[in-house]
Amino acid sequence: MCGIVGYYSPKGQISGEKLKSACRQIHHRGPDASDIFIEGAIGLGHQRLKIIDLSDNANQPMADLAGQAVLVFNGEIYNYQALRTQLLKLGHEFRTSSDTEVLLHMYLEYGERCLAYLRGMFAFAIWDKRRKRLFLARDRLGIKPLYYCVKNGRFSFASEIKALLALEDGCARVDGQALHDYLTFRFTIAPRTLFQGIQKLSPAHSLQFSPAGIKVERYWSLDFGKHENMTDEEWIGGFRERFSEAVRYHLVGDVPVGVLLSGGLDSSIVAAVAQSELTRPVKTFSVAFAEGGVYDERPFARMVARHLGTDHHEIEMTTQDFIATLPAYIWHMDEPVADPASLPLYFVSQLAGHHVKVVLSGEGSDELLGGYGFWTQFKGYQRLKLFKKIPAAVRERVIGKLNRALFQSERLERYLGMSRHPLSNYGAMAPSFQDNVFNEEEKRELYGDAVEPRNLEDSVEKVRAAYREAERFEFLDQMLFVSMTQWLPEDLLMKADKMTMAHSLELRVPFLDHVLVEFAARMPCSLKVRKNGNKYSVKYVLKKAFADFIPAEIIEREKLGFAVPYADWFRAEMREMLHDVLLSQSARSSGIFNPLRVESLLKNYLSQPNPGRNHANHIIWDPEAKKIWSLFVLELWRQQFHVMAAV
Repeated sequence: MCGIVGYYSPKGQISGEKLKSACRQIHHRGPDASDIFIEGAIGLGHQRLKIIDLSDNANQPMADLAGQAVLVFNGEIYNYQALRTQLLKLGHEFRTSSDTEVLLHMYLEYGERCLAYLRGMFAFAIWDKRRKRLFLARDRLGIKPLYYCVKNGRFSFASEIKALLALEDGCARVDGQALHDYLTFRFTIAPRTLFQGIQKLSPAHSLQFSPAGIKVERYWSLDFGKHENMTDEEWIGGFRERFSEAVRYHLVGDVPVGVLLSGGLDSSIVAAVAQSELTRPVKTFSVAFAEGGVYDERPFARMVARHLGTDHHEIEMTTQDFIATLPAYIWHMDEPVADPASLPLYFVSQLAGHHVKVVLSGEGSDELLGGYGFWTQFKGYQRLKLFKKIPAAVRERVIGKLNRALFQSERLERYLGMSRHPLSNYGAMAPSFQDNVFNEEEKRELYGDAVEPRNLEDSVEKVRAAYREAERFEFLDQMLFVSMTQWLPEDLLMKADKMTMAHSLELRVPFLDHVLVEFAARMPCSLKVRKNGNKYSVKYVLKKAFADFIPAEIIEREKLGFAVPYADWFRAEMREMLHDVLLSQSARSSGIFNPLRVESLLKNYLSQPNPGRNHANHIIWDPEAKKIWSLFVLELWRQQFHVMAAV
């Protein structure tokens, strides 16, 4: 895990000092070594976190012996040893035992086709002297971030936006369409970012830049349409075998590896399989809020740790810790991702960073196997299919009128609307499956003088387009496809990378090993979400495959998600802070939002009682709190990065 940065200026000079300055902005990603390479029009910089081959010979930027190419690389190639053996047979010579040198020689041997052989997480750039071009690529699922900018014939790239800002001159301005999307999803969707002129390379894409221009291509796509005829036992056994193999690959390295253990199903199974592969107790790490109750899953994490015999560590986060962490959270995320679970992840990563350099997590399991909200959407789809069998006249006139007269229910109204459209529009009602923040009308009412809504596209169209791409898949797989190409890389994996790397900690996600992902994509939906009477069992294959690894209570317990009590704090400890940020003179004068509308939203929100919890002690999610949080995070970001409206 490292930080990379680069600059290609065919018509200008490369500034070594500017390149070093950009590297300093991402020092946290790789504090073990730093270096730059400058030759003619190209400049490359690297910050190294030593994981595989700890010698200085494996430092970057790395060139081959013949000087044909130079590489800067962030990530891990887990199958590098097998690839190295293959390359040795083809006559390649190596100076190190690193995966970095293997990646460089894979490119020299296969060119851009090398991507098909790589099993791992990566974002890299190769200066190809032979072809006078820069070649960049990002891993299939988007585990590692990669940003770039094309300006006045120059091309620059980096692991984080703050490094690009150090390379490029001029003030930062907000991208209007990205802002529009953020207010819907609480994150932006590649290739846009909230910084005008700075783009994200999409997952599973490569990029070539030369004096002739820029070329971006997709090299891999997740296909849920290739189902295989196997028994349940064969699927379950195959999944267990492949997941265990993925964990073994993710344990590779020359430094200790730990596990982020929440006490939920996914992280518990990761910890269990990792512990079964190691001869020493694996270090596990948990975080919880001082409020306790649903905000504290430590009792379950302790249960798993005792069962497995891990070396367990915990940390507790208070309101004061949360508030104190806000500036670092904003800084390290680069652009707003309004997911409050980012802050406890930052906090537990700080703890883990004192003990290990690498941690594994259970990220991606729900998106791969149909966890949390997917089964409720799936139930709705099943009802919709039955509903559409009713004759249209009855459906539209009789049932609709009865519903409006007796129940005033929005749910049936949605079914009525969806019954007229393709199934793709069903999923578009909830693109991230976490409910949208602001709808189109609310956003347009919110904007100030510096934003012209007529120039902005409906954000949900991005989701509809993704559903159209997945229309040939079964409905559950459609949802998984959309979530794995939008919600997963833009929210979950982005916060996972940024919050762990803030503490020079490498995070690995074995559920997103692409070989395992492709296997799960071929699996029937009934192995992911299984109906048993009136109940649905989610992630069925995972529970069956590893039922003998962890306590039954963990297998059977309901997933809660990482709950953060920020809505409680908004009405108490953070009340004054909300006013100071959202209604500040800086916010009012930015022109992005109508100050009166923001003030009204805040006043109305704070005057309402907190929904709290239901009879089962589950949190009742407050959509208004999500709106305030999204605006709050956005304004903190705008002030910290000095972002101006694009007027």
